[in-house]
Amino acid sequence: MQRFSLLIFFTLQALAWDRFDPFTFTPPKGYKTERTAESIVVKQDNGAQYCMMYLFRPRPSSGNHETDAAADWKSHAAKHGTLQPAKTSTSTKNGWQITASAGTASLKSQNFLILVTTHSRQNLTYAIVTYFNDMRFAEDIATFSNSVQIDEAPPATIPSGLMTMSRPRTNFDDGWVAQVRPDYVQVNKASTELRLYYVNDALEKARPNTVDVPEYYWAQIVARSFRASAPRKFVSVSYPPIYFMDAPGVDPQTGKPCFIAMKVIFAGGARVVLAISPNEATHKQFFPNPNDLDRTLTMNRFGLAAQDLTGTWVRNSGGGVEYYNAYTGNYAGMSASSSTDEFTFNPDGTYRSIHRNASSSNSGTKFSGLDYQGRFTVSDWELHATNRVDGKTKKFWSRLEAIQNGYLLILTDSDYEPLQYVLFRKR
Repeated sequence: MQRFSLLIFFTLQALAWDRFDPFTFTPPKGYKTERTAESIVVKQDNGAQYCMMYLFRPRPSSGNHETDAAADWKSHAAKHGTLQPAKTSTSTKNGWQITASAGTASLKSQNFLILVTTHSRQNLTYAIVTYFNDMRFAEDIATFSNSVQIDEAPPATIPSGLMTMSRPRTNFDDGWVAQVRPDYVQVNKASTELRLYYVNDALEKARPNTVDVPEYYWAQIVARSFRASAPRKFVSVSYPPIYFMDAPGVDPQTGKPCFIAMKVIFAGGARVVLAISPNEATHKQFFPNPNDLDRTLTMNRFGLAAQDLTGTWVRNSGGGVEYYNAYTGNYAGMSASSSTDEFTFNPDGTYRSIHRNASSSNSGTKFSGLDYQGRFTVSDWELHATNRVDGKTKKFWSRLEAIQNGYLLILTDSDYEPLQYVLFRKR
């Protein structure tokens, strides 16, 4: 069978939903979205009728909702000469106190309406401010306001037992430099930066079935850190699917233009790779095809020091197969196997490893195991362990892989590379 791929780029003029940290929202159809450091504006203007809806970042509350609402009116309406609102209504929703204040103003002999909606809860407050000159926009205003959701995650805490590695920087021979960051591995070469995000199970499980993979991670990761316009989604009729988007943008931290490319690679979870270059031409020099980003995952590798190993490391694996008669369809039994590998490295340079395997079939279950103990030495990329098979010293290719709040230890048998132990620290 001949394998084929149909590759298409198309521009997303507006995602079904958008993000302005810490908000998500849905722009009404036909509206444009613009961003500043402190607000986004969702607007429509045909020259005669206009509607501009501003969503402002949260700020500390005064501690009194009425005071917060008065301050918002003063900031956004009083400057147009409307010192007091003509109408005010107050409600509560999900613990938020909400005050909507409305009034009229004029500019160059043209009247327009102002709607200031203040939300306050505990020590936080934010406002949605709308300027419009036609009541036909009322439904769009309500739709937008109701779509705004604010993230209210609990404050982050530093986990107990946080693992830090001794050598959190790797200089590769081809000029790339990798460094461990809290949420990703940062890799730089010349003017291009890569971010290899750690697998985040909670984020992956939170994706609604109605939102495709690239749009979801673009909104959750890219839109939080960059101002990007007209992102393009890469569509391929191939297997495995290619989850890729890119767009020109601006880095808010520097104010400089950039080109952003994102690929989501499913390998033991969703691994998001972000490439940030000065422009698209520079990006294409490094990564002409979206699949070229796959190889960047190998840059999450860091050298070992003896103190990184102290403790017990484990790997568990297993699987099973059920059999059915091809002619009768009757159940014909099953086979299953499971294995456990455990390495303990001590500060005095001694080690012990325990390897257990269980396999079962219709004839019963068989158990096997091996135990080794001896001494070990370690350099950046190698670990030598004495007294392995037949009492010989074994060399393992070794490295650390950064994950959220820690790292994995990966040992590869130098004589038989398919044998690889991917280990997490037990204690």
